[in-house]
Amino acid sequence: MNSLIWKRRIAKCYSACIRKNNTRKIILLYHAVGNSPWAISTDTFRKQIQWLNQHCKITSLTKLLTMPEQEDTIEVALTFDDGYACLYDTILPILQAENAVATVYINTDCIGQCEKTRKLSVPALGHYPIETFLLWDEVRALEKLGWEIGSHGVNHVDLTQQDAETIKNELNYSKLTIQDVLQKECTHFAYTWGKHSKNLRQAVAAAGYRYAVAGHHAVFKKNNNLMALPRLNIEKNYSLHDFENITLGKWDFLGAIQRIKKWLWIKY
Repeated sequence: MNSLIWKRRIAKCYSACIRKNNTRKIILLYHAVGNSPWAISTDTFRKQIQWLNQHCKITSLTKLLTMPEQEDTIEVALTFDDGYACLYDTILPILQAENAVATVYINTDCIGQCEKTRKLSVPALGHYPIETFLLWDEVRALEKLGWEIGSHGVNHVDLTQQDAETIKNELNYSKLTIQDVLQKECTHFAYTWGKHSKNLRQAVAAAGYRYAVAGHHAVFKKNNNLMALPRLNIEKNYSLHDFENITLGKWDFLGAIQRIKKWLWIKY
């Protein structure tokens, strides 16, 4: 059965059994917007942001994590992994039209100095195909417009599979590079593919990051581990109705499914 079909069927049953809760904090996970094979279409993304602005409160990630919860309000932080050029060319104008900002996590070795050195995505490394990456001038411009710039490491690698020295270099060098360019502290980190371990979380904290986002599907709670924050992944094939239901909590069962899969993988 197509995974999207069963997600919708389970959501229909799940939503009938849960109590409606309009007080929640969620972090959305995106990668690319545009015409490339894995990207969400520009029109779809625009409609999602317009809907969020009408029914929720879009806020910065730091504010969502640090400010008190607002009664009867769905607070949403937007995050983007990898640092593709569409962030500046396509996504920025859409968010500006809705007076919204986002957090972008960059692989510092992928960011070019000028147009001639703009780098192409490499699918073999886990990048989205047919994408290009931001330039440092564009990163600076986003930060000046209120966006938060976080680290995704130097390279796009699974840090749970690396030795201690590689992990230290990936965490420290990327952080220092961002701080040198922006002249401000880099406090946010995103795990590649959302993969993390106890040792890696400790290494991220030791490197001086305050917050690290992963990929497990759940709302943010004040007792969450700040080194393993949950995010709701928004996929290309989701309809606007799917997106609305995800935001409203009707797909929160996905978190339980993720935990079961992880338990089965560890056990067997």
